Amino acid sequence: MPEIMLLGVEEQVLTLEPDENPADSFPCMSCESVHAEMRTQLYAQLLSIFYDDAESLEQLVLELGAEGPYVFKLDVTITERLAEIEEDDIETIVQHWSDSAEMSDLGLADEDLQDMLSRFLYNLMHFCMLVRQEEVLSVFIYSDG
Repeated sequence: MPEIMLLGVEEQVLTLEPDENPADSFPCMSCESVHAEMRTQLYAQLLSIFYDDAESLEQLVLELGAEGPYVFKLDVTITERLAEIEEDDIETIVQHWSDSAEMSDLGLADEDLQDMLSRFLYNLMHFCMLVRQEEVLSVFIYSDG
């Protein structure tokens, strides 16, 4: 299963079982092939912090096996920042993000890359907006490994 972002109450997310599909229990969206290093680059850019500091913004909260899957929770610092982004700013953010991060391994044309990153950022922003409205919710990344 590709990485997905999910929205849920932490206590409920922590009850996931290794063979359980999170999409059966939680609102989920694809991470659009945007892997952890790319997300960390985005967080560093949005918060004007070093990459090493941004790595701590996805915190491991559940390890379902020795080799995964894993569930990471987005820190409130980045969820608040993402919730503040205006849709009109997505294009500019994505342009800076794609210029600053190593994305050649995705093998996408520039326009396709921009579209993929824009969809990912749009979805993530809206999950974060929901967290701001319903404070019991958090954003998680579910990863097979």
